[in-house]
Amino acid sequence: MDQEIQDYLFDLQGYLILENAISKDDLDKMNAWIDAHWAYVEQPWEENTEDKRIPRWIGNIETHTYNIEKGVNFQNIIEGGDVFEKLIDHPAWVGLVRKYIHEVNGLSIHENFLNVRGPGGFIHIHCGGHVPLSYLTFRQENTGEWMVGQINVLMALNDIGPGDGAPVLVPGSHKCTEIHPRLKQNGKGMVYDGVTGKPAGTAFATQEIYLKAGDVVMFTDAITHGSAERTNEGYRRSIVYRYSPRYVRERFDYPHSDELLARLTPDQRKIIQPTSIRRPPQVALSERR
Repeated sequence: MDQEIQDYLFDLQGYLILENAISKDDLDKMNAWIDAHWAYVEQPWEENTEDKRIPRWIGNIETHTYNIEKGVNFQNIIEGGDVFEKLIDHPAWVGLVRKYIHEVNGLSIHENFLNVRGPGGFIHIHCGGHVPLSYLTFRQENTGEWMVGQINVLMALNDIGPGDGAPVLVPGSHKCTEIHPRLKQNGKGMVYDGVTGKPAGTAFATQEIYLKAGDVVMFTDAITHGSAERTNEGYRRSIVYRYSPRYVRERFDYPHSDELLARLTPDQRKIIQPTSIRRPPQVALSERR
């Protein structure tokens, strides 16, 4: 797609679909990783009691879930091998991400996870242009200068069509200051639909986004979004990398293994660890006096 058209659509809609962004070989490797760790999908917790859930770990990857309806998130999936590492600065989208975030000093990845969600699973709607959060910023100054606080890159690892629990967006809502009816409580705008808890696909003005395996939908986190309920058999498989300017810290503060850091390119390390600790020079006490 012509760059001028991409820019117009992203500004207008708040999202873009990138077809065939991920190769079949990489899809096969990522799906094989899921198959090899399927026991964690079936049982993501070491201990699951009424008042306590202890997640399981695969090295530095945490099997995380808010509730089983939302599926299992393999958080910090970049530790899962080189096929996940290459997604950090994948050429299909990293140029667009850099442009729209306008990363003068660099990017960061706020969150990266692989999600597996089965029948009955969904996410309710959340976010929107009415929410006053820095990472939900969306500005385009008509001078070619963008300032988007966060961009989500959702990658389909298998086909996502009707009944598959598709991503749901409200096109243009990233610029809407009016509050979506389902995000209004006591006259105030909320970040999440914490009242109805219904699937996003049932909400007013929503649109399901259908993808083929290997397609990507990249969207500003400011857009009102969620997921439709999966009514089909089987599981939806997807990966989400969330990019922000370098000063937005990693969401869950996961550690990065020395092995991972050693394998990454300098540009990839700058995205994963965009800031480093500054320390004073080691001066002997006698010299300080």
